[in-house]
Amino acid sequence: MIKIILIQSQQTKLDLILPLLNSQDDCCIAGSCKDGHAALHLVKTQRPDVAVIDYQLGSLSGVELIPLIRSKCPSTMVIILSSYDDEQHAFEALNEGVSGYLLWKDKANLASAVRIALNGGCYISNGIIARAFSILFEIRGIYRMVSAFPEYKPEKAGCSPAFSRAEKQIARFIGEGKTNKEIAELSGLTAGTVRNYISSVMRKAGTRNRVQTAIFALKNGLA
Repeated sequence: MIKIILIQSQQTKLDLILPLLNSQDDCCIAGSCKDGHAALHLVKTQRPDVAVIDYQLGSLSGVELIPLIRSKCPSTMVIILSSYDDEQHAFEALNEGVSGYLLWKDKANLASAVRIALNGGCYISNGIIARAFSILFEIRGIYRMVSAFPEYKPEKAGCSPAFSRAEKQIARFIGEGKTNKEIAELSGLTAGTVRNYISSVMRKAGTRNRVQTAIFALKNGLA
């Protein structure tokens, strides 16, 4: 039997996924809780095969919880359930080594994602895969641009929109390829505040994703 624990912020979310797993002959729900701190105790006592975690868990996010779970039980696989269908949140989770990033609208495939995780794979919802391929094509375009213009020099920062000092710092970190976790550590900000600043920078810059934002920062002398 696959031993599973559920860490979800709301009872309504638990009510949605419990039937999906209880109906499977090879799945056993070993416990559930609604916040990250209680989750650590549950992991330590139950030592589950898989932990299904909500991305939003109040003061401690699902991504921040991943390394803490691994410290308690290294063999536990982690699957993130998320309403965020953008590449930024998915990459944060994948960077922490999750064994699945499942969108809530794709929750019917949760049992399949659990089995894939136990077989050493990683289930990623189709919408996220499409976005990832889009970014890969953009990166390929960047390499071509660099090859074609090896002596390209960034424009002056004065041509960029009116960024605050904090936004300029965040834009610089993005241009340097820093992850959200690294940005938070370097700037002394919380993960949520970093995400808010990134959204603000992207809005002012008129960019759609992290790759475009990094290019904007480089072109405008912010990185």
